[in-house]
Amino acid sequence: MCPEWTHTTPQGGLKADVHAHDWAATEANALFAGARVDEATGRRFATARGIAFEAKNSADGTWHGFPVPWESVPARIKDEWRKRRLVTRRQLNASLSVGKGDIHWALKTDDR
Repeated sequence: MCPEWTHTTPQGGLKADVHAHDWAATEANALFAGARVDEATGRRFATARGIAFEAKNSADGTWHGFPVPWESVPARIKDEWRKRRLVTRRQLNASLSVGKGDIHWALKTDDR
């Protein structure tokens, strides 16, 4: 359940047909390509618009990415992003009050 803007292309959104979608033209592709790898787990993390995303290897040659609360991101990666000004302290605190597993807060970024 990702915000629509992560999969929107000049031709439109993801809709229901993944194979007709131009993955290379999406923000999701750019996020995955620039993701930081957590050496301990092999998981990949990226950030955009104040949201943290995680990608896990699906063990079938693909990856599955989704928004996660900031506490799921390794501290080393969060610290690096703060130093590079990719995320603010306010953004880091925004998802702390959500319930575990609730990522509906991330969809609010579609309203921008």
